[in-house]
Amino acid sequence: MPKFPSILKRPLRAIRRLIHDRRGAAAIMLAVALSGIVGFAGLGTEVAAWYFTTRAMQGAASSAAASAAAELAAAKVAGVSVTCDQLRHTGRAIAATFNFANGTNSTTVSVNGSDSSGTSCGTLTSTPNPTQCAPSFSSSTACYIEVIISQPQAALLSAVVMPSGWTPTITARAEAQANTGATGTGCVLALNGVASRAANAGGTGTLTFNGCSIYSNSNASDGIYVGGSGVVSAQGAYVVGHVNGTVHTDPAYGTNTGVNPTVDPYANVTMPSSSTTCSGWSNYVNGNGNLHITNGTYTLTAAGGTCALPNDIQMDGGTLTLCPGIYVFNGGHSLTMNSTSVLNAPPQAGPIPPATTPPMSSTLCPNDTSGGVTIVFVNSSGNPGTISVGGQASVNIDAPSSTTVSTHGIAIFQQRTTCTTNGNGNGGCPAQLVGGGNQNVNGAIYFRNNAISYAGGSSTGSQCTQIVANTITFTGGSTFNSDCQSLGGQTINNTNGTLVM
Repeated sequence: MPKFPSILKRPLRAIRRLIHDRRGAAAIMLAVALSGIVGFAGLGTEVAAWYFTTRAMQGAASSAAASAAAELAAAKVAGVSVTCDQLRHTGRAIAATFNFANGTNSTTVSVNGSDSSGTSCGTLTSTPNPTQCAPSFSSSTACYIEVIISQPQAALLSAVVMPSGWTPTITARAEAQANTGATGTGCVLALNGVASRAANAGGTGTLTFNGCSIYSNSNASDGIYVGGSGVVSAQGAYVVGHVNGTVHTDPAYGTNTGVNPTVDPYANVTMPSSSTTCSGWSNYVNGNGNLHITNGTYTLTAAGGTCALPNDIQMDGGTLTLCPGIYVFNGGHSLTMNSTSVLNAPPQAGPIPPATTPPMSSTLCPNDTSGGVTIVFVNSSGNPGTISVGGQASVNIDAPSSTTVSTHGIAIFQQRTTCTTNGNGNGGCPAQLVGGGNQNVNGAIYFRNNAISYAGGSSTGSQCTQIVANTITFTGGSTFNSDCQSLGGQTINNTNGTLVM
């Protein structure tokens, strides 16, 4: 019996020691606080991610609103209709390129405003002030397009410290005006959005744009560059970024920086194709299958209106005559003109371009004495070919003006492929038209994805030479004239959507 109390005391002492033992207290407190620490850490990380999502969403909304407004403005200028469905499709398609696709991941993309007839596509959440809609619109706010993008975000670790069921939603809004105001009609458009000196007039000589303007989509500080000893005079200058140098412009149009990008006027033209060899080709080719001209006159005819040129053409003299039609250089083959070679496409009896030798005749071009010529460079498995005109070579090209011809308004058309570099490390397929003062190109020289070097001289015979290319470098003096629409060409102007908020 006396031993029983001592036995009982031993576990009591152990319990007292356990109660007074503070070892491991920090671990217990950390375990209790850990959920809060993880929650706040997750909240910080997720807030940073939501911030970047917000920035991307705002860019998507701005681009979508500007594009839909540009479509509305273009329709009003052209006198055609554009529906609410079309405007929604444009806005949502642009937003989707920023990974904000309507209906995906609970994303909504709303396009509000009015269509070309004034029918409401959705009520604007705020009324622009001041209103600047042109009289051609049905009301003082009918020229505005609003895009609202909304997307819920997943609350992961942050849900630990936020109320139960809390779901953050990010929303971005942008509004743009369908700008139909008069801007200068362009004859030069550099399409590259970021290139330094995208429109480069840094050489010598005088560059004159008679009644037409120069456009550059580059956002660089020298998106239009004027340097060297050259002088540039134009109706107006329009650049997304800035001008480095001086463009002498008409005060009514001026030099305009920070504008929205200009739409590629020939973006919807289908690339021509043909596997039917041009009539006359087999009579002239050498043992390598190429056509090498050093003297004399060579004439090719486009059978059925479009024909294929299966190999290169090199001219070191002589005259090449292309009767009306579309001539497709297949397989990456090219046209090179040196020395005093002459290209007449098509031959001309009249003054625009200057009458050619030989002139147009039913003997020279039987059953095909009217219409223009488009020269096309394509390749199904690599770099397309190009045109190189140098020295004292003479070029006379008159593009098709009839809208029944798919390439109407285009004189030279290169496939929309960004060329890889060649073995010398140079651009794979840029165009070089530097034939001095002997170039008369009536129509567009269209190199959507590649560069052009141009020196056209004082070609006063041309009614309209347009250059639409990825980047454009003027290597000497040139004169451009503005009457392009009468020749079937598309208009280059700044009809677009201008962001207002």
